[in-house]
Amino acid sequence: MEGRRVISILGLASMVVVGWPARVAAQRLTPIPHPIGAPDPVGAAARSSIAPPPTSRWTPLINQPSLFNGASNPILLTDGTVLVKDTGFPDWWRLTPDQTGSYVNGTWSQVASLPVGYSPLYHSSAVLPDGRLIIEGGEYLLSDDHTAFIVSESAKGAIYDPIADTWTEMAPPPFFTGLGGQFAQTIGDAQSVVLANGTYMQANCCTREAALLDARTLTWTPTGQGKMTINSEEGWTLLPGGKVLTVDAYVFAYDISGMNSEIYDPMTGAWTSAGSTKVQLWDSAADCGAAGNASYDIGPGVLRPDGTVFYAGGNKCGGGHTAIYDSRTGR
Repeated sequence: MEGRRVISILGLASMVVVGWPARVAAQRLTPIPHPIGAPDPVGAAARSSIAPPPTSRWTPLINQPSLFNGASNPILLTDGTVLVKDTGFPDWWRLTPDQTGSYVNGTWSQVASLPVGYSPLYHSSAVLPDGRLIIEGGEYLLSDDHTAFIVSESAKGAIYDPIADTWTEMAPPPFFTGLGGQFAQTIGDAQSVVLANGTYMQANCCTREAALLDARTLTWTPTGQGKMTINSEEGWTLLPGGKVLTVDAYVFAYDISGMNSEIYDPMTGAWTSAGSTKVQLWDSAADCGAAGNASYDIGPGVLRPDGTVFYAGGNKCGGGHTAIYDSRTGR
């Protein structure tokens, strides 16, 4: 690895939680026939008869991957194997459970590397319903000599076919714009989500733009009209009814008291306000420098089994706030 001088940022040993299900046969899935989170009486009855698992514990893998810069972006594929990226570098690795379904005793193998010239650090990713992996954008790109990460807000992308073991370059939405100059077209580290009907939705980090991907033709359609703020620093949470929740981060629109949230409706393709978060979840640095010191960061929004979303906030001036959104009541 002579010449690689990038500092490892995720160099911890890989671990797993004991108790994963046995591996299933490789397959390509069809889109989910009902919204994620919709009532499923048959499945609920089956789950009710299953004894609760023992207390989870972290266990080091028997075999560790040979990564230069540490593991990142773990992705569970539809065949039960796990893909892991060498952080910021083009190589990807696959963890295959043993014949009993144990990931702890699983083995690693290197899969195809990303296309030449596209090795992003911080990017979107998702497994498509047919089993392929898509990654989009990149806040930084690895230099050609593999010695530095360069600020890029890249609009590049690629799709991995786990059966063919090949990456295919992915053209960005042609209607995506950017910040001008060297950032004329951007995606960066913007958020993405696979909607309840199986459609992949991608944001543009640096504008209000978003797009829907037709995975069969690899073509993009604009969506997301009416977005109040640009997508930067925000996250998306898929709700049980199929809509998407976000909390505004006010990048390029600083508002020291801003607390707005928004809902995307895939039926209309538009964003509307979901009301105030009651407490400020984005880091405005209101008490320690305001706009000049704000990071605009927001924590994750996690969907819970009861249909509520737990949101963690950021605050460099002290403890961050938290809030809960109830998708059943819309508040």
